[in-house]
Parts: sequence; C-alpha cells; structure tokens
Amino acid sequence: MLAAFEASVRRGAKDESEAKRTMAALAAEPPDVRRERKAAERSGKVAPGGGVGMTVDDAEAMLARFAAADAAFG
Repeated sequence: MLAAFEASVRRGAKDESEAKRTMAALAAEPPDVRRERKAAERSGKVAPGGGVGMTVDDAEAMLARFAAADAAFG
C-alpha cells in the first residue's frame, strides 16, 4: 500500500525533486512533536537524539500493568 502511495506521489509530481520533497515533508517530524522532544531533552527526561524515550519509572509502571492484566486473565 505504501508503494502504491509513493507511486501516486511520483505520478503527481512535476519532477523527481518535487516527489522527494513531498515524501520528505510527509515523513518529517511535526513541529509540535519536535518542540516537545527538544523540551524533554533539555529537561533530562530523554537522552539527546533518543527519539521516543521511556524512563525507568515508566517502564516499571508498564510492566506492572502487564503483570496485572496477565493475572486478571490467568
């Protein structure tokens, strides 16, 4: 399905560089997400360039939720 979408972008573009710019714009990180990520990096919540980060507390909470759900159905 992605290949079909890329093909339609290429067909609709005037030239290859326009198609590449369109695909790059679609794949780019949204400005509001970039601002939130940069703020998290500055505050030390995630490592710089780490993308989506999870603190140890977040990971432990997630594991506890999984264990509780497993116990409820087990």
